[in-house]
Amino acid sequence: MEDRNHIKVFVSSTVYNFEDILENVYALLDGYGYDVYLSKKGTIPLDSKLSNVANCEMGVEECDIFVGFIRPYYGSGVLEDGVSITEKEFVKAFELNVPRFILSDQRVSFTRRLLNWLQLKPSDIPNVKGGKHNMVIDGRCVALYNRAISDDVRPVSSRVGNWVQDYYDWDDIRIHLEAQFKDVERVRKLIEDGK
Repeated sequence: MEDRNHIKVFVSSTVYNFEDILENVYALLDGYGYDVYLSKKGTIPLDSKLSNVANCEMGVEECDIFVGFIRPYYGSGVLEDGVSITEKEFVKAFELNVPRFILSDQRVSFTRRLLNWLQLKPSDIPNVKGGKHNMVIDGRCVALYNRAISDDVRPVSSRVGNWVQDYYDWDDIRIHLEAQFKDVERVRKLIEDGK
């Protein structure tokens, strides 16, 4: 195990059907010495006077780096305004322009390409109201992907901070996270350059 570097990494993701991957993500980042903020592990600093969403947004505000997973499932933490806690975490990271690494389940990017080919919008997919094992892709996840890649920014060459790495399985995720996080000094420079 590496010495603690005290760089705070916030990991944002829906949890259901992804628990093992999140455990692996936590172990990998923790093994490099990062302080990992991950709700599933209970490592987000909490204020008992705040709501879950406020605590999560505060965690994003305090983090140095944001790692977000866009999955086919929108999540069970959907609030009264129809927006999930996970999406609120992403939005907060975008607003604060926190250095971020976004990974997307390849089914989301495939669905996006299919929608584009059919000349449909993500909102044309009805929201999924199924159980946690429903394999239908929620259109809101495609919309989040579009936001992450700055799909609305033209010309395309003017987009920045819009890299989204597709993954199929843990090996794809591991390879990407190792490439991004094993050089702690490079990560420190990203943080300093972003201030």
